[in-house]
This record gives sequence, C-alpha cells and structure tokens, in this order.
Amino acid sequence: MSNFWQRALTGLLFVIVIAGGIYYHPFSYFAIFFLVIIAGVYELNKFLAKADIKIDFFTALAIAIFAYVSSFLVQSGISEPSIYYILIPLVSILFVRELFKEINTPFTNIGTGLLCALYIGAPFALMHNLAFYQGSYNYQLPLSVFILVWINDTGAYLTGVSIGRHKFFKRISPKKTWEGTIGGFVITLIAAYVISLFWNDLHWTQWIIFGGIISIMAVLGDLIESMFKRCINIKDSGSFFPGHGGLLDRFDAVIFALPMAVFYIELFVK
Repeated sequence: MSNFWQRALTGLLFVIVIAGGIYYHPFSYFAIFFLVIIAGVYELNKFLAKADIKIDFFTALAIAIFAYVSSFLVQSGISEPSIYYILIPLVSILFVRELFKEINTPFTNIGTGLLCALYIGAPFALMHNLAFYQGSYNYQLPLSVFILVWINDTGAYLTGVSIGRHKFFKRISPKKTWEGTIGGFVITLIAAYVISLFWNDLHWTQWIIFGGIISIMAVLGDLIESMFKRCINIKDSGSFFPGHGGLLDRFDAVIFALPMAVFYIELFVK
C-alpha cells in the first residue's frame, strides 16, 4: 500500500472513531478518551525516555486517569466536586517515591512526571465541561473542537502548499508559512459560522470567536509538540497511526485547543 493511501485510510478511520464515539453515546465518548489518555501517557513516557528522563509512569498515569474520570463524574452529576481531593495523595506519591530512588534527579523526575500527567490528562478532563455544558451530555461542543481543528489543519496545509512563501516559525517548524497559518484561520472562522447554522448551542458570533480560539491554540499546540520533538531530535512522537506518526502527533493541536475552549465557554458564554 502506498504511503498516500495508508495515510488516507488511517486518517479516515481516525476521524470515524473519534467523531463516531463522541456522537454515539456519552459512554463511547468516555471510553475512547480514556484509552487515549492511557496511550498518550505511555507514548509520552517513551518520548521522555529518549531524552534519558525516567518518570514514575504508573503514578503519572494514575493522576491523568483520575483527573479524567473524576471530572466526568462531577460534570455528569454522578459525584460531588469533593472527589477532586483524591488528587492530593496521588500527586504526593510522585514526591515520596523519589526518596527511594538511587538516581538523585528529583526535580527532573517530579517535574516531568507532573508534565506527563497534566499535559495528557488535563485537556481531556476539561473536555467534560464542554460535553456537559448544558447539564446533560451533548456531543456538539466537544465534536466541534475536533472538527474545527481538522479544518484548520487541512485549510492551513492547502493554503500553504498553494501560495505559502513566508516562513512562520522556521526554527521550530520549517514547513509552516504565514500564508498557510492565516488561510487556516480564515477557513476555520468560515467553518465555525457554517456550524452555527446547524448547531445552536452558541450564537453565531460566539461560534466564530470559538473557532478563532481553536485555530490559534491548535497552531500553538502543534508548534509546542514540534519543539519537544526537536529537543530530542525525533521526527514523530511514535508510530501509533501508520503514515501519521504517534498519538501525540494527532492530538497535539487538540491538547492545547481544549483548555482555551473551556476557558472561553466558562468565563464568557455561561
């Protein structure tokens, strides 16, 4: 199978699984991103190992999973917010376990352990705020984040290939251009307006602002992951998706877009 068709098939399956899971049922939505967190922490752990950084993988994973699960329980009304206090002993374990390690690099180990847990766990935990924005599960806002990220990425690529001339962030991502970045932003705004014609969770002006935030944060998320990869001189974060690289390569934009999307909804829309 040629690389093009491999990429196309993998990309199509990825969209079907993510979009279908969010749309179908709250528990399919929950299950998909539960697995994404496990795979994401595992991949980031391997990523860090290439830089000779050893983290407490199971504790970092436990923190990420608990943040995700507890947020789902609270936002869905199953549990009280007091469940979040369980994070205190979980985080404390990262510190205490350093007392029993022979390699004396506690700042690096603790810091990267927290990075691993929060970088992967926090955005998807916050996504529940969008899913339960109106009190009961609604797929529209979380699915719209992914749709807008995909449209931004596609729009930026097509515009960049067509008319891209001026480098946007050459030190981190040599292929990105200003024309592509602006093109992706404008196309995402248009897509957000089109979404507003079908989904009425937000006013059309709010959808456009929402789309603008998603576009900007998606670009930053992609640049930040590229910075991480350049730091340890690797091309892809892994090989989870044939032809597309690792899981973090597919979710880097969403990881940064989700928290700011929640920030906007919670502070300026609710």
